[in-house]
Amino acid sequence: MTTATAPAPATDTAPAPTGGAAGPPAALTNGQRLERIAVALIDRLAAAAVDKVDELADKLQDFAQNPGGIGMTAAMRAGLAAMQGKNPVWAAIKGAVSAMSTTTKVLIGLLLILLAVLSPVALLVLALVLIVAAIVGAVRG
Repeated sequence: MTTATAPAPATDTAPAPTGGAAGPPAALTNGQRLERIAVALIDRLAAAAVDKVDELADKLQDFAQNPGGIGMTAAMRAGLAAMQGKNPVWAAIKGAVSAMSTTTKVLIGLLLILLAVLSPVALLVLALVLIVAAIVGAVRG
């Protein structure tokens, strides 16, 4: 003789349906609400982080294509030279000159030539002024 065993009573361990075509949405527990809030918050934070990384990548790409003006080029070259153990001042000067236009380079060259020509004259005038001041001071004193 065979005896039939009664099925075990069903426990409520399966997740409750959350709506859709199966039926109306069931009430959410506090844990499920908290989980949904946490997931939404993490999604928003991740989206914000991705936006910031994209902005930074765009700025870096713009900088790589156009490194900036003379000062920025000089600073970058000086920093690179310092990391390589070379003279950062000389590297900054070279970087600044390399970032200048040809017209600016010519004008600076002419200015340096003019300075070299006129500096002995300026020193001579300064010496004469000091000699005259010393003579006037000696006569008055």
